[in-house]
Amino acid sequence: MHSGFDLISHYNILIEVGVVGFISKLATLEQLKNAIRCAMRDEAVIPLQLLKQLRRASVTSVTQEGLRKLGNLTLADREQEILNCIARGLTNKEISDELFLSKRTIEYNLTKIFNKLKVSSRVEALQVAKKFGLISKQSVDF
Repeated sequence: MHSGFDLISHYNILIEVGVVGFISKLATLEQLKNAIRCAMRDEAVIPLQLLKQLRRASVTSVTQEGLRKLGNLTLADREQEILNCIARGLTNKEISDELFLSKRTIEYNLTKIFNKLKVSSRVEALQVAKKFGLISKQSVDF
């Protein structure tokens, strides 16, 4: 992909559709030729700066668009916030206080999260969320 745009927010989609490399429009002709040769050999071409940005983005969140995806599953921002609170060890009451929501709303959202992740407990939800990068791997240890 030859682009001058910020690619981080679209990175996963681009990889899924078959992009094997990225090169800036500011690249020299020689850099472009080399990137094409690498791509033709099925070698990934990722500029160091983009790689560093992706690393930072993966540590802080899965995407910058407010949606977290697991296969065809999508977690809404609110559900993601609640998962992050669970990872921090907060109770339903503490989550409701922090997010300015009723305890009942937290319980309702937890039920939706459990159903989407096909789990029946907070521990299972955290295991699945950790496995699929829905929360930082450093957020929870079990």
